[in-house]
Amino acid sequence: MSPVVCTIPRTTLVCEVEGIFVAKQISGAPIVDNAGKIVGIITKSDIVRFDFTGGDPAEAAAWEIASPSVITVPPSCTLKSAAQLMLDKHIHRLLVTNDGEMVGLVSALDFVRLVAQENV
Repeated sequence: MSPVVCTIPRTTLVCEVEGIFVAKQISGAPIVDNAGKIVGIITKSDIVRFDFTGGDPAEAAAWEIASPSVITVPPSCTLKSAAQLMLDKHIHRLLVTNDGEMVGLVSALDFVRLVAQENV
């Protein structure tokens, strides 16, 4: 799990999100409203899909192309349960929340990192 999560304000333009992803070397981030509440998640896949349809990244806000469905797990979630949920839902990241507050993010890359560090 990554305890420090980059969040994207909902009104951030898609072209700005692209720059944030490059600068932070990430491929997705939760979108938050003015109160810091999670309202969606945006990924590189969303941006590629948007670009493919001819959308203008300098005109569209992040929330307009993001997925409003955010899958969360509690900090007590086991690695196996998290991995199974990601497989079942066909997603690459899960937000870790505690009493509704985001405390981290688990990504598919975290699992790759875990396997790479093992003596397999």
